Amino acid sequence: MTVSLLLTVALPTSSQAATGRFDYTGTDGIPSVIFSPPNGPCIGFNRPAVGVDNQTDTGATLYTGLACSGITEFVPARTGLTWGTYRPNSVRFG
Repeated sequence: MTVSLLLTVALPTSSQAATGRFDYTGTDGIPSVIFSPPNGPCIGFNRPAVGVDNQTDTGATLYTGLACSGITEFVPARTGLTWGTYRPNSVRFG
């Protein structure tokens, strides 16, 4: 008698992307959009942000440093935030 066993394992990879859009407004008042950002890598902003709107299906961690370093702020999926003095410069999803 022969028995076959098939095992499938789904592991998250860095190639997965958040679905949706992530909007941020820079200190100059100009809005920017990141569409379906990848989970994992650090994404630097082209200027510090004063507010964000995370309309993706994944939480995002904001950082004051350009290379995802410094003080952090977590923004859950489908949530927006604005700040008085906090100025994020980069974001990581997932």
